[in-house]
Amino acid sequence: MHVTILSYHRDMAQSRITEKATVSSCSEGGEDSSSLDSLPNDVVAGILLRLPAQFLHNSASNVSRKWGEISESQCFINSHLHTHLSECEFLIQDGNKVQSLNARDLKLEETDLGTKFHGRIRGSSDGVLLFNNKSSSSSSSVMDLYVANPVTMQILKLPNLKSTCMISSHCNNIARVSSTGEIKVLRLGRDSLIGMYNWYVLTLGKEMHWRKITNNNVANKECDPASYLSYVQSLSVDGVVYWTNSSWITDRSVLAVDLCHETTYLLKVPGECHGQYWTLVQMGKEICCMNCGKDVEMKVWKLNGLHRNEWILVKSIRIPSEISLLRGNFCVPLIWLDYLDVLVLSVYVGIRNVVVAYNVNKREFRVLKIDDGARHTIFLHTNSLIRF
Repeated sequence: MHVTILSYHRDMAQSRITEKATVSSCSEGGEDSSSLDSLPNDVVAGILLRLPAQFLHNSASNVSRKWGEISESQCFINSHLHTHLSECEFLIQDGNKVQSLNARDLKLEETDLGTKFHGRIRGSSDGVLLFNNKSSSSSSSVMDLYVANPVTMQILKLPNLKSTCMISSHCNNIARVSSTGEIKVLRLGRDSLIGMYNWYVLTLGKEMHWRKITNNNVANKECDPASYLSYVQSLSVDGVVYWTNSSWITDRSVLAVDLCHETTYLLKVPGECHGQYWTLVQMGKEICCMNCGKDVEMKVWKLNGLHRNEWILVKSIRIPSEISLLRGNFCVPLIWLDYLDVLVLSVYVGIRNVVVAYNVNKREFRVLKIDDGARHTIFLHTNSLIRF
């Protein structure tokens, strides 16, 4: 009871501080207020951590110089990202059209990402998106890559690989290494002179150049990059990019590229998935494996250690037979929101692809999107103030 009362008074006090700061700023034409500057930095940071990234970017420096300085510090940016990780959204892209799905209320809304950033989204990590687009300076199939933060509108075009051509636009992704703050881009390239496929990585910074990944923890024949030229979108989770083999229906192999140490690993999905359809699913900052198909009990295995290749069964999900849309149709899990117990599925009904959100606890589902034969990609995205 005492904790609840103290929490209530603390929230009310912070609410009054925020209101006072806004009123003071407006009345003084945006100039710094002595009352704002007199607050300890940790108090101000505690207030700002509650506010959305877009508001902080647009307005923090206008309210107070201290607000602007704190919100632009790297320590605060990292803390703000960590605080708002659960406030993620899905970005669903069909062509150049991008829609946003709020993870909590499951409302689908149009965005302007398709007009602001031309090209297709290929990955998202800690608020930074990777796009690709056909090069305007070349008549070949070379694709330009660039990264962008939709909140800060910072955009950076990446240099092209020399003497190579990109094989598949799906074979790119981005990852932010939380331990170092580095943002790295991974791509698959083919050396046009000798015909060899290789993984290349680039770190965003002043001297950007592509370098070949040479650290393999498996034999080269077991993780031949050419075998990952599939249409299955890779997943970027906590600094590691995961790829399934193009023969994922029969092959249980998963290639993991640890971008912190720039090392590749070959994983095997749980033995129970052998001979079944299976897919990789992102669960926040963790990677999971789930079986899929018609009228199956979906099981969720969480990877418990990249180096140990150990999977732990954490949940089993039985789709109710009374849900006619899901009965008898092929269901593929897309995203698993563990903290909300919501599973987003792609259901194939004839030539139609129906995206469905299913609340496991409430046993309720909602149709989010229906495509007639269209291919869409879906990404888990969190707004942030991350700079590069």
